[in-house]
Amino acid sequence: MTTSSGNKMEKRLHEFIENTGIAGLSAAVIDQQVRNYSLGKMGKIPPFSEQTVSKGAIYDLASLTKVIGTTTRILQLVQSRQLTLLTQVAEILPRFSQLTMTIEDLLLHRSGLPADFSDKSRFSSRTLMQFFETYEQPAQTTKVNYSDIGYLLLGMVIEAIDGTDLERSFQRYIFRPLGMKDTTYFPKELNRVVPTESTEERGLILGEVHDSKAFQLGRPAGSAGLFSTLEDLTAFTKAMMEEQGQSVLFTGTVRNQLLQTYQQRTLGWEKPFGETIIYHTGFTGTSIGIDLKQKRALILLTNRIHPTRDTPYFMEERYALYREFFKEEQI
Repeated sequence: MTTSSGNKMEKRLHEFIENTGIAGLSAAVIDQQVRNYSLGKMGKIPPFSEQTVSKGAIYDLASLTKVIGTTTRILQLVQSRQLTLLTQVAEILPRFSQLTMTIEDLLLHRSGLPADFSDKSRFSSRTLMQFFETYEQPAQTTKVNYSDIGYLLLGMVIEAIDGTDLERSFQRYIFRPLGMKDTTYFPKELNRVVPTESTEERGLILGEVHDSKAFQLGRPAGSAGLFSTLEDLTAFTKAMMEEQGQSVLFTGTVRNQLLQTYQQRTLGWEKPFGETIIYHTGFTGTSIGIDLKQKRALILLTNRIHPTRDTPYFMEERYALYREFFKEEQI
């Protein structure tokens, strides 16, 4: 990337902060080289409003957990033939004998599972198990319905095969091999963590997962809960773009499956910007977009729900930023 294009991106990111009203951000443009940006403040209330965003800032990834951890580990298990995309959930989790949905159904969000629970106030590990034990699966469906619940189930599949919790599994098979030293469900250096929402029930949330289900579950979840840095996600993204035989994550055969498209989706990821571009977001204000063919990527990390969720223009502005990056201006 040339200096002029780097300056153009920095200007565009400043505009993004102004247009959305967020406190600050961390961003990376990845192509032949990597250009990182740390702009604005850590938060909008003291002491965070007095602290600038710096290298190594730790963000609550929210639903990026689904792709950084859960989807990646599932694809590794497919590669090692410990399961297939057509494996039914009941084969791995016989306790849920009536669940005939496949791993592929869950990755594509077409399992028929609801998006979320209608009453999350009583959610716990026990009620989650009861839900899956008694859930009446609908007839075979091809309709995409983005489901947090489906990824909670995928997390349980991984735990059953690996024989350990998701923190240990992801550390062993994904994070340590890639040198992602700050990616974890349990961040310890709170002085580096970017705050999220301030709620009546929990106060200012800092260093704990914002997602209510993952919080109430009380253990690592497949749907949300990971924390990470721009630097770690850059390492992950570069690994995703590597050619066959070079990737630490998985072979080209598995990677090429991500180029297949189903209703603007692929395995775990969305595809709103083109056939070769995989994309995902997190509720807290995080996002990653990767062009697997052109080997270009944009990572954008924010805490857009801090101190409240009142950021009405954020989604529209973020979509426009990624569209420009991949389609138009090549910023």
